[in-house]
Amino acid sequence: MGSSDRRFKLLGLFIVALLLFNFPLLQLFSGTSRLLGIPVIYWYIFLSWITIIALTARLVERRNSKKKK
Repeated sequence: MGSSDRRFKLLGLFIVALLLFNFPLLQLFSGTSRLLGIPVIYWYIFLSWITIIALTARLVERRNSKKKK
């Protein structure tokens, strides 16, 4: 994977994160429903956030591990 491919993937991930945390999607989960006693909006925000962090780490680590070889 080239440097420009990685850059485009990170940019795409950034755009997906912006869409995930934008008002229309947040409004879908802001009801009064709960999952395991916790509001669904909290589950949505936490799981989206942790997924974005994991995907970013995977993209960055892949670059660093290939540089060392």
